[in-house]
Amino acid sequence: MVDALWQRIEDLVASQKKQGVVIGIVGNKVQVNVDNTLLTLPRYKHYTPALADIVDIDASRRGAWIVIGTPA
Repeated sequence: MVDALWQRIEDLVASQKKQGVVIGIVGNKVQVNVDNTLLTLPRYKHYTPALADIVDIDASRRGAWIVIGTPA
């Protein structure tokens, strides 16, 4: 039972973070391919993306995803 609980916790944490590839930049928004779906998302002000960057996305709030930068 403890293993199942830990697995559920890991699944929840993983679902709150996504990765995608930058395919376009429109103003202060980033067009990102995530799981073969095109999304136009806001980004943090301190991060300036480049085309083809692999980016981390905070997906913890439904409808309020934001590009947070590139992985280290």
